[in-house]
Amino acid sequence: MRKKKQGHAEYRLLIFPSFSEVTKKFSTLFRLETVKEFANFSYEIAVEERVLNNTISWKIHGLRSPQVSLPATGPAAFAKKYENLRGVYEFTITKLDGAENSFTLSILEQKVSVVKVPKHRFIKVLTSQDEMVPAFENP
Repeated sequence: MRKKKQGHAEYRLLIFPSFSEVTKKFSTLFRLETVKEFANFSYEIAVEERVLNNTISWKIHGLRSPQVSLPATGPAAFAKKYENLRGVYEFTITKLDGAENSFTLSILEQKVSVVKVPKHRFIKVLTSQDEMVPAFENP
């Protein structure tokens, strides 16, 4: 039986504030991506999401092929924009195999901070533009 290497992220979670010029409202954008890049299509990550009080839960159900079958290279992704998130939130993501990572996030109108991370994580959380550029160069 093969063992997985510990310490390597399988996913990147980009979390950052967003402002809509149309609605004039602030929101928080969450974008989950695979570290692995796919050569033929930009797959979508199938995610069941739930928000209850100050808890956000995502359960990954796998990958699905894109609705438009145009060739594209890149990671599989899922994105969700939430309005009116302010304060401290518990964010939990569960993989197909049942492995779970929980993060404590502090969400303000123009800033997101990671307060607490799990000891063994399969996700790398990025909250600023500065962190995002190097992540794509060296996952």
